[in-house]
Amino acid sequence: MKAIQLENYGPVAGLNEIDTDTPKLLKKQLLVKNHAVAIDPYDVKFIAGKMGISEELPLIPGSSVVGEVVAIGSDVTDFKVGDRIAATRHQKTYAELVPVGQSVATKVPDGIDDVHAVAAVIGAATGYQMIHRDLNVQPGQKVLIQGGAGSVGSVAVQAALNIGAQVYATAKPADFDYLKSFGDVTPVDYHTAYENELSGFDAVLDTIGGSVSVQSAKILKSGGILRGLAGLDEAALSAFDIDAANTFSDGKRPNLEALFADMVTGKIKLRIGQILPFTLTNLRNVHEQARQHSLQGKTVLTFDTF
Repeated sequence: MKAIQLENYGPVAGLNEIDTDTPKLLKKQLLVKNHAVAIDPYDVKFIAGKMGISEELPLIPGSSVVGEVVAIGSDVTDFKVGDRIAATRHQKTYAELVPVGQSVATKVPDGIDDVHAVAAVIGAATGYQMIHRDLNVQPGQKVLIQGGAGSVGSVAVQAALNIGAQVYATAKPADFDYLKSFGDVTPVDYHTAYENELSGFDAVLDTIGGSVSVQSAKILKSGGILRGLAGLDEAALSAFDIDAANTFSDGKRPNLEALFADMVTGKIKLRIGQILPFTLTNLRNVHEQARQHSLQGKTVLTFDTF
């Protein structure tokens, strides 16, 4: 099979096309014929060497996949050949064929195309999980989403609105109209000292980290919940009477199933950016673009011609 291999951390020239063997399946894995991958910030940072360089190279990178099941392991019970599934996994998705554990694989409903399915499995699924599980947002609660216009934050905003929460979201002013398109959202300019104006929040989702976590803590009421995805300033937060913790997406099926169900009914919408063929040139170019500035919407590369 064809794949893109990372040979050296750093410049995108470290990505190169190879021919390699078909992956051997473990007992509880599916072999998926890849239809599309999304370009996730984690992948961009990993290839650049900003997530550490301890993993042995060369390896096939990539964290998302959507496609058709073409083989199953001996202990797979929930899927069959021909199913269309989407999943996130650690590495190995920049390839024609991808091994996926059945615990993280989710069947894609007919009402969702490949592009939106693969765009959902990391950022969107994380935002959905944060609201429904990690923050356990309830109707009427006052909630702030840090980075509300991003792939994680925009879905968190929508999920909180759907529950019936009072939703605020930080963003740059250029994204205020985008946030308001979801409904009754109060946009907050992240450049300002908003922590001096806002108060009484029940929960904050912090997708930014660092000093922003202190701004988040200042607006929470006593006993409020703060969950961080990018590293909280734990020493500074110890001075506040709040429930603060770092968290992460578990990538499991029930969360993605629930997200897909809300996408089918139009309750959750994703912003899609570029849709390009999966080629070495396009992959290098998109990674280089993402290093220079945040991509507008989720960029998806399709395997129609690879």
